[in-house]
Amino acid sequence: MRSRLRQLWESLQVELHGKYSTNRVLQLFKYTNNTSWLHVITVLIVTPLPCLLVTVLVDILPLADPAEGASANKLFFLRDFVISSVLTFICIHQFRISIPVLPYPIWRAFVNSIWISVICVATLYALVITIGFPMPFSMVVVTPVWITLISISMAIEWMDKIRKTPGAEIMMNNVIKVWICQVTLEFIYPPYYYVFTILPDRGQMVFALILPVIKLAMRNFFARTVVHLTDEMPEVIVFNVEVFNALFVSYCMQNSPSTWTTLELMFGDIAMILISVQDMESIRRDLKELELRIGQENSSSSCCALDLNAGNRRPTTLDRTQ
Repeated sequence: MRSRLRQLWESLQVELHGKYSTNRVLQLFKYTNNTSWLHVITVLIVTPLPCLLVTVLVDILPLADPAEGASANKLFFLRDFVISSVLTFICIHQFRISIPVLPYPIWRAFVNSIWISVICVATLYALVITIGFPMPFSMVVVTPVWITLISISMAIEWMDKIRKTPGAEIMMNNVIKVWICQVTLEFIYPPYYYVFTILPDRGQMVFALILPVIKLAMRNFFARTVVHLTDEMPEVIVFNVEVFNALFVSYCMQNSPSTWTTLELMFGDIAMILISVQDMESIRRDLKELELRIGQENSSSSCCALDLNAGNRRPTTLDRTQ
């Protein structure tokens, strides 16, 4: 019974089941050996700046009192247009880079992002006038329209070219799988957060235990859906599941009056991190043992020759591939 539970638990840990291509490992080895620290630090500092810039530009727009209605909150719809434009462009760009065999000019991506966002904001405005302002779950409600419009734009751009280009249809299906996973997050976390905010303190403490379960389930959902992205799977999971979960954990912590609920959320995240680190350490030990076995099979003469090139340290398996 214990061994079955252990097998079930290990099957749910996505970090134990991923794999990298040989080319990706060699690229990482070359990067770590040939890239300067200045370049690495510059990339770490500059990479998040566009996201921070968009966030600041959106947040500096002043908003009127929601009680004054939609007519007094025109900047709210401008803010929604900016957010929608950025999200639409990112989505279209994801298709562009994931299907490199099909042409999609960057200017067309900008144009399609604008008209799709205009229609989405117009749809939201019509719903607000009909239902009321502010409208709960506005992003979730408009998402089906957004998905339909992006699908139409993709059909306009690529319908004929997909049929004529070998392999393009398979690439398109794979990108759609990633897209479905990303959209699914929108329909899980916002309703969870709403239910969390209306519960009493004791209810929030119990309900907070579901967050790690959702995170674990979504990590496995992504990992089993995007199996074609062997090299990119860590990035896909981190920048979707992990970031989304961290965002809503912070929301729940901010809106929970109970210190115990806040501590529970913190310890839940810490426990998940420790489990992942333990799994990675186990993988590291296995790789070290494998490297030692490979090293023992090499002739001492070749090892000595490589040792002169590698310096005083003992050459690794990756050194011997060079």
